[in-house]
Amino acid sequence: MSEPTGTFLAESTPVPQEWLRTVLQLLPVGVVIVDTGGRLLAANAAASELWGQDALARMQLENFGGFEAYWPGTGKRLRGEDWAVFRTLKSRQTVSNEEVDIVGKDGARRTILNSSAPLYSGEGRLVGAVNINVDITERKATERAEFFVSEASRLLAESLDWETTLKAVARLATLEWADYCMVDVLGPDGALHRLALSAKDPRKQSLLDQTLHFPPKIGSDTPLGRAFARGKPVLVSDITPQWLDAVSLSPEHHHLLEALAPRSSMLLPLAVGRRRFGIINLVSASPARRYTKRDLDYATEFARRAALAVESARLYREAREALRERDASAAMLESFFAASPVGMGFVNQELRYVQLNKVIAENNGITLEKHLGLTPRELMGPAGGPIEDLLRQVLESEVAVVDTPVDYVAGPEPRTFLATYFPVRSGTELLGVGGVVREITEQRRMETHLRFLTDATTRLATSLDWRTTVRNVAELVVAQLADYCLVDMLGEDGQHLERVERRARNGRLQAQLEKSMPYAPHPGAQTLLRKVLETGRAELVTEVDESAMRAFAVDDMHREVLEGLQPRSVMVVPLMARGRTLGIVSAATCSPTRRFSTRDLSQLEDLAWRAALAVDNARLYRQAEQAVAARDEFVAVATHELRTPLSALHLQLSSLQRTVDKLASDESERLGQGLQGALRQADRLTRLVAHLFDVARLGTGQMALELGAVELSSLVHALVARMEEALATAGCVAVVHADAPVVALADRPRVEQVLMNLLTNAMKYAPGLPVELYVEREGDTAVIAVRDWGPGIPLEARERVFERFARNTGEHARASLGLGLYISRQLARAHGGDLFVEAPPEGGPGSRFVLHLPRWKKPSGTAPD
Repeated sequence: MSEPTGTFLAESTPVPQEWLRTVLQLLPVGVVIVDTGGRLLAANAAASELWGQDALARMQLENFGGFEAYWPGTGKRLRGEDWAVFRTLKSRQTVSNEEVDIVGKDGARRTILNSSAPLYSGEGRLVGAVNINVDITERKATERAEFFVSEASRLLAESLDWETTLKAVARLATLEWADYCMVDVLGPDGALHRLALSAKDPRKQSLLDQTLHFPPKIGSDTPLGRAFARGKPVLVSDITPQWLDAVSLSPEHHHLLEALAPRSSMLLPLAVGRRRFGIINLVSASPARRYTKRDLDYATEFARRAALAVESARLYREAREALRERDASAAMLESFFAASPVGMGFVNQELRYVQLNKVIAENNGITLEKHLGLTPRELMGPAGGPIEDLLRQVLESEVAVVDTPVDYVAGPEPRTFLATYFPVRSGTELLGVGGVVREITEQRRMETHLRFLTDATTRLATSLDWRTTVRNVAELVVAQLADYCLVDMLGEDGQHLERVERRARNGRLQAQLEKSMPYAPHPGAQTLLRKVLETGRAELVTEVDESAMRAFAVDDMHREVLEGLQPRSVMVVPLMARGRTLGIVSAATCSPTRRFSTRDLSQLEDLAWRAALAVDNARLYRQAEQAVAARDEFVAVATHELRTPLSALHLQLSSLQRTVDKLASDESERLGQGLQGALRQADRLTRLVAHLFDVARLGTGQMALELGAVELSSLVHALVARMEEALATAGCVAVVHADAPVVALADRPRVEQVLMNLLTNAMKYAPGLPVELYVEREGDTAVIAVRDWGPGIPLEARERVFERFARNTGEHARASLGLGLYISRQLARAHGGDLFVEAPPEGGPGSRFVLHLPRWKKPSGTAPD
């Protein structure tokens, strides 16, 4: 086997390389992992095949706009910031299943389901994003084609007014398959006349209508004229300027075609044998949508049926006018039924099959001949009941039912069909019910799987409590996959299993399941569950027989409990996260007809992997919470214990200072200098302890504010006067711009504390330079700004300076604990305001710290401040 291609993370990355290699290469969808800058960390082979290795290697946020892609609904090209992974990296939000038309490797055009989710490290730090690309090109093309052909077939079969039907078909084509549809039919004068014009974008309809002035000419040397003459479909994969020149009838026509901006076209003659009676032109204007040979095959089949329908309608009209008989309609239906790629049939008023094609016979697994003359219930037993009920509903109400899901459970596995049933009349007489049926089993399974994964991801992300996560897993398994589910988790010793969750579909099973709780397999037990736990490999028991029951049972009593549960098929999957096995999930079905498949096992493994990560994340989060709580408790206790001896030390130093002042002058001066230095250091230590005490109270939520009306202009003037000596020592001059009173709802001592921190920083980092203070009002906000003329703070560091223990570099790096700005911002936010730093708006050096506080609102009836 060749080595899988793709780029993988280095050993130093958060995810082990070999584990990631294995997981990525097993996935059938494209997976791209990027770092926070949008640069490629890993991609699997499917992603490389989709985008190309060179394009992936150039990935980064600035280059996302270079990836060519379009929104399917509007055809608008995606900007770089429109990509799901770009939005995830910026908002940390998960984006799920966005449908996008892309131009990928070698210019290949694809339709993908694009999903993106943030990727975190074990410490909860964003390290990048995971981008999932599910290539649904073939499915979308098939769905569009089959839907169009099915609906067109229904419209054509439902009415013998072919002119009206072709107009409806043109509108239908622009819903699913084309941006423009034009239908030209041969008139009695031998010229082509435009019967229908339909544009998907209503804004383009008026432009398209102007093409009525330029009808195609039979015998002209144009692509459309040649296609009509030959009676063969023509695929124009890529419309070039030369092609536009060839089809243009005049400069005005050429200008009109350029405005319509066609990109790809299919020309479909309406012909039966050598008879030509029209042409259908399907046009794509989407840059990411080019018609392919497969599209042409579906379109050719549709055109053939449309031609047959039109021809049959003409024949029917002639026959009805001449003979007034119904033979023509039967002949038309027979030929149309035989050619249809979807199931089509007709039942009479007694709900007995009169006409059907081989597709319906194959769907039912019964020969076509055996259907005739029988009702669905007589033919298929109980499985035909839902079909017969719908047919009777249409017959009695004479109202069509469109695209109704019908489950067929007679085979080995349930199958799902979309059925459209409609009344069939001849004039005013109701003949019976016609039907168009197409199978959507695989599509429904894929949709169910995607919904399941989306629901699972959402529910598993709702809690950081691992027991809640485990309970959600069991509920999801029972809701989507199994009749009952058990979850066993490894204990603290890493050996013993604890049965922590059980969930059953009904009360009887739940009661029996409760009896199994004591039987989690112990270490050394030779059971299938221990095998899965020890090997880390999932096990699927498709059919539970005698040997399987022995492999499940811990002892004879456990065996009796299992026999009461009556499992018919079982899956056992390990819960593994980051290389550790955390436990196991067991799921069982008791249905006589339901058996688990490898597809079910893959779905459960996917859920178990997501659940294990959620459980492990919960464990890491709990450890982090405990560590933070222990740290905050230590800081609170330490600062509380330090305040008492510091107060005593300060008192003793002050007493010594007074004693020294009484000594002789020569001795007093020498001792006084030492004591003043000791007092300064004691004051500094007291401030540091006070900061630590504030941090501890903020961390534990014990910081209480006493709010009241505080006039900020007078507060700033008073504070500057109080700090005049410190400002003079630093060589700073404080300039206050506070001409009008501004009243805030605040705690005055805490606001003074914030401003003292800001002034102290200004004196520390800009000594000898002026400091400006502004007091202003902005709507309902009171603003105090402190502007210094120091070296300033770089843009990238303006948020970091407000973090705990963040200190500047240089000569002042060791002069503080880096808590002042952190405490100041927290105090501002506790008031309902904020504190931030910006460059001075008028330019020049320095920084401008801006404090926002809520303004105090006076009682109604008084003048505002």
